[in-house]
Amino acid sequence: MKNEAFQILIDAQIITEKELFSALWEDSELTLNGPWEGSDYSGCDYTESNQRSLLRDYPELLGHVRYWYCGYGLSINPREFGKAAVRDEAKDLAEILAGLKQDYPVYDEQDNSELIDERAKEAWGSYLRMDLQRELYQLTGADICLDDMEDTFWELLSDHEIWPEAEGHRDVTFPGIGDEPFKLDLAKAALRDGGLDAWTVEDLTDTGYLLVGTWMAEDYPYIHPDQLTLDFPELVATAA
Repeated sequence: MKNEAFQILIDAQIITEKELFSALWEDSELTLNGPWEGSDYSGCDYTESNQRSLLRDYPELLGHVRYWYCGYGLSINPREFGKAAVRDEAKDLAEILAGLKQDYPVYDEQDNSELIDERAKEAWGSYLRMDLQRELYQLTGADICLDDMEDTFWELLSDHEIWPEAEGHRDVTFPGIGDEPFKLDLAKAALRDGGLDAWTVEDLTDTGYLLVGTWMAEDYPYIHPDQLTLDFPELVATAA
């Protein structure tokens, strides 16, 4: 009886007959073509998620492809894949792979979401924290430190209903964190957490005077009424 799993893969153009016969003859791995391949220069969040999720669920049937130019992919050993003992499981997997290529390309929605969250957390440590510090400096003129603000950052994302989104093959974006309301809330939280040495404050922007003046009025109730509040009469009353 003809192996149904192989025929499904051929019909979905995941493999070709020539590739299959060659791999069977040479007893070699056969690369599978579909939305589970990618690299540092191609692919996207769901292709990476598909690859690792399928390997997780079908470790006995699938292998991991890695080339110098390709970060991730899937393969099969056709001699093992075609054995009678795994015929039903191989057919089920072949149907899943065909569906991913021809219909809907995401295998595990939860894993895909978790992958985006992982990228987001990596972004905080690699570039996002420093980028936000620079933006806060441009907004306020104050050198506000965000070193210990990671947990607060995630809380503020939720408060502002900002959710990380995948972009390209490795990147992630945070729509809304560049808006002034979010940056002001982050700056306020950092000030209250000790993220600014008040004695280093020099040339503040108008927004910075209002922000830092309010913070100092909260923390230093005996601040002189004229200090840092000349352009903001409402802060003089607060500090008095």
